[in-house]
Amino acid sequence: MKKNVLKELYLKWDGTHTNFLKEVYEANCSDTSFIPLTITLFAKNNELEVSTTWILKHHVEKGGEIAANDLEQLLKRGATLRNWESQLHFLQIIPKISLSKKQAEQLEPSIRPLLFSDKKFVKAAAFTAYFEVVKLIQELQHEFRLICEDALEKSSASVKVRIRRILQNG
Repeated sequence: MKKNVLKELYLKWDGTHTNFLKEVYEANCSDTSFIPLTITLFAKNNELEVSTTWILKHHVEKGGEIAANDLEQLLKRGATLRNWESQLHFLQIIPKISLSKKQAEQLEPSIRPLLFSDKKFVKAAAFTAYFEVVKLIQELQHEFRLICEDALEKSSASVKVRIRRILQNG
């Protein structure tokens, strides 16, 4: 698949109906260049961040893998996401991939602010993603527990459910 062809497909998405993105995924997922090209487009095109993060989230939810070098590119770009939907998709990817301690340390400063997001879905996903980071960075565990306990008093019901689940499993 050619990068410019894939870019045009992503630009055709209306921003709402994910069936279009599912069709793009199903039509191209057997092509070994599809996910690497999607990550390259994600890394270099702000206007594609929602569509490409949705595709990548869908890919890992279906059990797909992301190669190590592609994962590095994905994780670097995650800190610069501007759109709440792409932040949500990015956060939803984190629990589905295997992180190294080094990767967790790189991710930590980009996920931490999202623990305080005004968007409840982003906030809930941030707690789950940050828990994955904290599992690898022992020195953050106590502070994260305190953040969780504080958020239990201040957050919406959906966020509280996620935090309780984390506290039970952690």
